[in-house]
Amino acid sequence: MREELRHIDLIDKHLTGHLNDDEKSEVERLLAEDKEFAKELEVYKKIYTGIESKEDQKLRAKLDLLYAEYRASGEQKPKGLYRRLIIYSGAAAACIVLGILFYVFKSKGDGPLSNDAPNVVGVDSVRTQPADSLVLKKNNIQVTEKEELPEDELDGSPQDETQFAFSNGKSLPSESIRQVRQPSSLTHTFNGQELVLYGDSGISGLQLQMGKDQKGNYYLKYGDKLFNLAISSTINPLEEVQTSYTFGGIQDESVQVKVMPLIANSQPYSGFTVSVSENSSMDKNYFFLEQNEKKQLVINANMDIDSITVMVVSKSEGNSYYLIHKNELYPLNIDTTETTSLEEIDFTKNNETRMFMDRPSFPKGVYEIIF
Repeated sequence: MREELRHIDLIDKHLTGHLNDDEKSEVERLLAEDKEFAKELEVYKKIYTGIESKEDQKLRAKLDLLYAEYRASGEQKPKGLYRRLIIYSGAAAACIVLGILFYVFKSKGDGPLSNDAPNVVGVDSVRTQPADSLVLKKNNIQVTEKEELPEDELDGSPQDETQFAFSNGKSLPSESIRQVRQPSSLTHTFNGQELVLYGDSGISGLQLQMGKDQKGNYYLKYGDKLFNLAISSTINPLEEVQTSYTFGGIQDESVQVKVMPLIANSQPYSGFTVSVSENSSMDKNYFFLEQNEKKQLVINANMDIDSITVMVVSKSEGNSYYLIHKNELYPLNIDTTETTSLEEIDFTKNNETRMFMDRPSFPKGVYEIIF
């Protein structure tokens, strides 16, 4: 097992140009003395070349989705060449997976390899069997040359949060995938000095007017409607007042008003899952995959997963989708299945994107209100 792992490591370093002097000497010795090593090297060389022309990021992400097809089996655990794939993550893993399949099914033991070049295909055209899928628990356990993977780590079920050992993606927490419906009914909190409004992040100060009656009750006029303001630290709906009224003079008092951004009125969304593959390049891209009628958003970007929120804005005319990373905003197209660049837009681009902005609070003078 350790010798096989060592060979995989040497092949990968050889093909990516990362061999040191001692390793170069070892590869030269193996090529001269070990015919099987030379065959493997040629297979992987063709596989690597093929993967590069098949959008390795997308292929790797598709392979990642196959974990859902895994079923616990009482059959004997994979051994030998096929088990090697559990030690790898990243782009090389997809190459190794296809290389292993090609090697196992074409070589037939000690028989000669076919001279045909391996045909690299998209995962959509490959039908997998449960026994062909290897999974690990989602605690990012990886096997190194000094650490064997316990046998029971290969057991699992689709209900577990699992992923392929060779996937370097991380799942975005479900609470970071949010939905907000527009328009939403207005809600508020009010402590007598600060009014916090939820539900319509596009409200401007010019649309609001504060009032106070002789009994000390507060009111909010928004547009052509008047609402009673109950003092409460919990979020309550605004209750419209139907009684006729007039505003008198301004009082020596003001209320600080805070209009909350759209995300503050959102709820967790389960319409799709999100995986984030952090890379070291400046490229930022994404695409959507569908597996078993469930969509997955795949983000490939150098972003802090803890600072990512994906927002779904549901409207009567259709949904809008956005990725928010810190103070960056990116629109998403849910119908995109090809690798697509993430293009940052300004929060002030339109009325909808402005509603994601965290606006400062502002004071509103309090007028006398007469019923």
